[in-house]
Amino acid sequence: MAAIMTTPHTAGAQTADDDSQPQLVRRNQVQLTLAGAERAIVASRSKAEQMGVNVNISVVDDGGHLLAFVRMDGARPGSVYTSMTKATSAATKRGATGPLPNADSANTHLSLAVEAAAAVSGGKFTTLKGGVPIVINDQVIGAVGVGGATGEQDAEVATAGVAALTQEIESMGDALSADDGNHTKDSIVGNWLAESIEQAGVIDRVQTTLQIAADGSVSGDTGVNRFHGKAEINGNELQIGPTAMTRRAGPPAMMDQESRFVAALGKVKQFRIDDNGMLFLLDANNAELLRMSPLPSSN
Repeated sequence: MAAIMTTPHTAGAQTADDDSQPQLVRRNQVQLTLAGAERAIVASRSKAEQMGVNVNISVVDDGGHLLAFVRMDGARPGSVYTSMTKATSAATKRGATGPLPNADSANTHLSLAVEAAAAVSGGKFTTLKGGVPIVINDQVIGAVGVGGATGEQDAEVATAGVAALTQEIESMGDALSADDGNHTKDSIVGNWLAESIEQAGVIDRVQTTLQIAADGSVSGDTGVNRFHGKAEINGNELQIGPTAMTRRAGPPAMMDQESRFVAALGKVKQFRIDDNGMLFLLDANNAELLRMSPLPSSN
């Protein structure tokens, strides 16, 4: 096999005559929160009640991961996973679900073939109506999927949820892309509860906390052990550690979560706080490590 040779220019360096530089990362992307997903659920459910239909409603993030779900009383249990698949399909294909392009109506054989191909590769895809993407600033940040009524009714309910959420975001002026990141040291001082670790969920009823004091000292509870240490805060830059920790043992799942949390803390390089007061601890490439919500002060 012939070797592939790279020059400094193709490896990413710029020449004197080349002013363009490839964008290696995207920063300050808009992300759908649990609160936003719940708003869409409420609006979709209200629309379904007005229409007199009982449905399953799913809301996912831009990667098709479930954020919120509700099954209305009387909704078909068999449509639970249908609603999730519709939401995932709409989010990942960046468009509403329904007949494939250039098709006036559903082609059953074609639909089954495409869905089977997606399943083989580990993905989810459907041509059933009822999945609608959530688009903010021309960016798909998630989707609503509805199952349990007719395709047209499912799509109407999902559209109502998406419309209500986007309208509220616009009316609040919730321009996450306008976050200039100019947070002060005081803005991060307080008590915080982990809602996700490296964009994965946390164990219910296990509170993993972080407390940051005005003098830069940090402490907290992993749900198994207590820890304390120091933090260096300079504008948006944040570095935590080293930390000392008690050495109690707990159930394997809790110990695994503790390990992931401590590892994430050690990689933190910066932070931001969104308009909803959520704290995002980020690595050097602006990737999310920890998402935390504020807790009441302990004093």
